Formats: sequence, structure tokens, C-alpha cells
Amino acid sequence: MKRFFFYILITLFILITLFLFSGCKKKEKNPEVFPKETAKVERGDIYLEVTATGAVKPQVGAQVKVGARISGKVEKLLVRQGDRVKAGQLIAIIEHKDLQDEVNKAYANYQEALANMEKVKKTYPSKIQAQRKKVEAILIELKQIERELKRYEILYKEGLISLTDLERIKRDYEVKKVQLESEESTLLALISEYEKELERVKAQVTSTKNTWEEAKVKLSYAFVYTPISGVVSEVTTQQGETVIAGLNAPTFITVIDLSRLQVECYVDETDIGKISPGQMATFTVDAYPEKVFKARVRTIYPGAIIKNNVVFYNVVLEILDPYEGLLRPEMTAQVIITAGKKENVLVVPSRAIKIDSNGNYYVMVKVGNKWEKRQIKVGWESRGKTEIISGLKEGEEVGLW
Repeated sequence: MKRFFFYILITLFILITLFLFSGCKKKEKNPEVFPKETAKVERGDIYLEVTATGAVKPQVGAQVKVGARISGKVEKLLVRQGDRVKAGQLIAIIEHKDLQDEVNKAYANYQEALANMEKVKKTYPSKIQAQRKKVEAILIELKQIERELKRYEILYKEGLISLTDLERIKRDYEVKKVQLESEESTLLALISEYEKELERVKAQVTSTKNTWEEAKVKLSYAFVYTPISGVVSEVTTQQGETVIAGLNAPTFITVIDLSRLQVECYVDETDIGKISPGQMATFTVDAYPEKVFKARVRTIYPGAIIKNNVVFYNVVLEILDPYEGLLRPEMTAQVIITAGKKENVLVVPSRAIKIDSNGNYYVMVKVGNKWEKRQIKVGWESRGKTEIISGLKEGEEVGLW
């Protein structure tokens, strides 16, 4: 009997021990957890920030593909990838012997036309001058005969000369008068001819000069210059290759001006209404994650960009900080645009706020030595702080998770 009771006591002891152990375990599984740090509800500034991803891009006109306007073999290519070039620098020469020959021929024709014009200018004025003198001489003779005719008429009335003498002087006067008219007509014709010939040779000079200028322009196409200063980012034609100029000019090099860059970021359609030109922004690039660049919204492109059925709009940022030597085209940029600011509002650290199973925001408020769970209404959130619209007062302590 004693042994029987002994076994019963042992069994009861084991059962009680297991029961107490399991109870302790349950208590250890669900301990009540409270925040260990606190922060005071205070007043401060809060920002409405829109985040976006974009890329560093050349500004309009800062990236130029330099090509040729004529066909031919590339005789010389004077730059390599990575070279710095200045606006107006010669970068390539295309074979141009035939073009030079055309220039020489056109120049010779132009010089010949100039010589013809000079010849006309010298020849005709001398002829006209000689004809004018002839007309003047005949006019003097005519006036002399006219005076003699008047004197003869008086003498004839007085009976001092015969009618034959009078008729002879009248005939001489008429002949000289006709001769004067003929020489004057010759002078007018010579002047008219000179004007027409001068106009013709001037037109010939203009035409040959234009042909010469056109030939020089075509020859200039054989010498390829860079229109902007920058860095050669790409070389697509090698020395010795033949290029064919068609509708699209063959590209020799691509030049980028690294001092004229901008950031193009893609803003979701839900946020684009908050963005306007002039707003300040910051961005970082993967190459310099610790460096924050300042920027400003310059423009918003009107056209939409659809990616994975999501609508974005391209927002262009003007870079305000010095960036030459740091930023390069196509670098990925993480952008934060400051779309608004509220001053002197209630704020708490964002890590003080939690969400319950019903989707309501709440914080743990320290009241004396106790914690009180309190539902709140929040506003903007940025830079680790959240705006409190209702539920808290300035100076109250909230727990930090």
C-alpha cells in the first residue's frame, strides 16, 4: 500500500510540474512589449516630397552627331574617342581632288568674266567719248554755217550775192544738220549698247562668282568640323572608309558637352499634379551615393510615357550644383522633388507610428509610468517625420519602435 501511494504521489508531482512549466511557457510566448525609447510631440516644418527615378541626360543641343554632306573616302580622321574638342575644330577630311578642280575651273571663269567686264568698261567709254567729240565738232560747224546763212540772206536782200550762193549755203546747212542728227543717233546707240553690254558682263560676273562660291561650299563639305565644344563620346567612321551621303548624313563622331547636362525623371500620374516649374529638388547617383545634388524643376513634358501599364510624365530638372567632371549622361538618378511645405505643424518621428489590423494609425503615449494606445490621424510624411493632424498634443511623449 505504501508503495502504491508513493507512485501516486510521484505521478501527481510530475503532472503538476508539467502544468506549471507549460503555463510559464505561455507567459513567455506572449509577453507585453512596450517601447524603450520616447520622443516628444513638437512643432516643426514638414515637406510634401515626390520621389522619382530618372537619368542624367544632355540638354537640347549639348549632344551632336557630326557627319559628312558628301560622299567619298575618309582621307584623315583627326580625333579619337575620349578626346576633348573645341567648336570649329577640324575632325575629318574627305577626298576632294575633283571638288578642288571644280573650284579652280569656276575661279578661272570668274576671272575671265571680270576681265571681260573691265574690257567693256575701258573700250566703250573711249568710243563714246570720241563720238561725243565728233558730235560737238559737227555742232560747231553747223552753228558756223547757220551764222553764214543769216549773213547770206541779208546780202541777198541787198542784191550783193546771187540766189545760187544763197541756195548753196542753205544746202550746206541742211547737210550738216542731217550729219549732226546721224552722229547723235550713233552716240545714243553707242551709249545704249554700252549699257546693255555692261549689264551682260556684270550678269556674267555674278553668275560665275556664284558658281565659284557654290564650288567652294561643296569643297568645304570635305572638311568636317565640330559645331560644339565637348568630349568625343563615339567614333563611328574610321580613316580609309568610304562614306555615302544620302538622305541621312553619315556620322563620324558624337560630341557631348558635359557642362550642359540635366536630369529627366519619370513622375507617376498620381503625383504629377503636385509638380510645377520652379520647385526645388535633390538627387543622388549611384556613382556618388553620399553626394546630394541640388536641382530645380525646369519643365514638364506634356506627352505621357507608359511603362508596364503605368502612366508617367517626364519632368526635366535643371542642375544647380557644380557637376562637371562628376556627372555623365545616362547615370541613374534618384530624385526627390519638394512639392510643398507646411510650417509650424505637429510632427513626430515616423518610427513612432504603427498601423493596427483595421488599417488605423496609432501611437503609444506615455502617461506617467504607463503606456496608452492612442489612435491618430496623420498628414504628410518626409525626412523621417510625420505630420499629426489629430490625436496628439504638443509636448506629449510617444514611444519609438
